[in-house]
Amino acid sequence: MKIVTQQGQAIKNQNQMSSNLASKKSSKDRATNYEKKEALMSDYLNPGDYVSGTDRRFRVLKEIGGGGQGNVYLVTSDGEQFALKWYSRQASTTEQYHAIEQLALKGAPSDRFIWPIMLVEGESKDNFGYIMPLIDTKKYTKLAHYFSGEIKVKRMEPIIEACIQMASGFYDLHLTGMCYRDISFGNLFVDFATGDVLICDNDNVTFDNLTSSSDIWGTQGFMAPEVVKGEAPPSSQTDLFSLAVVLFRMLNLQHPLQGKKEYEIEIADYESLVDLYGHNPIFIYDPIDATNRPVKGKKDMAEAYWYHYPAFLKNRFIEAFTIGLHDPNSRVRESIWIQDLLSLKSNLMYCYHCGSQLFYDRETIQKTVCPSCGKRATLIPPRIKIGSRILLLNHDTLVTRGQIEAENFMDYETPYLKVEVHPRHPEIWGLKNLSEDVWRYEGKDGQIKELTKDGIVPIKEGLEIYMGDKQCAVRAATQIK
Repeated sequence: MKIVTQQGQAIKNQNQMSSNLASKKSSKDRATNYEKKEALMSDYLNPGDYVSGTDRRFRVLKEIGGGGQGNVYLVTSDGEQFALKWYSRQASTTEQYHAIEQLALKGAPSDRFIWPIMLVEGESKDNFGYIMPLIDTKKYTKLAHYFSGEIKVKRMEPIIEACIQMASGFYDLHLTGMCYRDISFGNLFVDFATGDVLICDNDNVTFDNLTSSSDIWGTQGFMAPEVVKGEAPPSSQTDLFSLAVVLFRMLNLQHPLQGKKEYEIEIADYESLVDLYGHNPIFIYDPIDATNRPVKGKKDMAEAYWYHYPAFLKNRFIEAFTIGLHDPNSRVRESIWIQDLLSLKSNLMYCYHCGSQLFYDRETIQKTVCPSCGKRATLIPPRIKIGSRILLLNHDTLVTRGQIEAENFMDYETPYLKVEVHPRHPEIWGLKNLSEDVWRYEGKDGQIKELTKDGIVPIKEGLEIYMGDKQCAVRAATQIK
């Protein structure tokens, strides 16, 4: 639900992005004398209509979406297809026009952003819009569909990868000096086969220098407490809070502040929501305050996930939703989330009873039970130790450079090694070098061997490998006593 907080005014229409945008363009460049019927028609485009940018013309094919600010159309130009966001007259303000103009000139922070390419206008000068890349909806699904249960994901890798890419995308945006203002499920698309992410609705983006809270808006449940209370405008710091909410919900399927307190609200009016998200927010797993715990059988989705994650991840969420709730300067940075999520991916293992995935935690492994079958874990798979970090090696493990080299954690896409299972002897596993680094290890004859790209070394207890300049100790699978 989209809401506007104007120093304590009521929640606005559900999908309205902002009802108090600035006045329309002047009469010199915006026609204002249309009849009422013609003005209403100018809010919409029909198949066959044309819109034009500075050096390109686009033909409207069909409408593909809509919202509080206007509609989205499929358009074509010179054999290419794009998406067009066409603003209603109410949203076609001078301020919005210049904001899109600046974004188009600045360019996207990365290819994860469905960014404005150019401004366009039609025959009526009362409306304008912008051209953006077209999302392949056969691959990418709006994140909201995952939480509604329409999308079923059986493996954790694409979920973790999506979390990493979200954190990385907003890291790239914030580096440019801009903030998003409205991070929520409706603005994120995910390929649940790979975890690839696209960030849309980028006309939300503005420079990270707002000083007025009079036009604050966002999405209910995602706004930082100071925004909910109308005490501060959106910023990169408030984006960090919204990002933490998305990551928690991705991994736990429940809102971090919606427990007993939210369940006991009889009427979700303005005052109750401002109290829940602004004045008195309490993390459902706050280690000190237990008054907002999940409600068994009613509001308890997180209970099936939270206790199975390693301690380091749970502690990070506790940090985000205790100290980070009230101190914007203490919020978890994107880079920290990326490092933790890479570690989470490195700790994935399989239940040898039912084949489901679970997580390795060195401190609690002897008590670890499978979230699917409830049986105790009995075997730790082979693993690599690099300094104090441990990477588990499953039959399908693919490790990136960022997992090997902590100093290069932002390089989480470049493959570094993978586990290869012998095609005729499945009990024999090896490590395949996918990198340009030369690996060195001691062979059976005591001689130092070199392993270049695509070479394979068998996994065995006590094997030590120098992967570039990193000393790595390999352990074989171990029974849990």
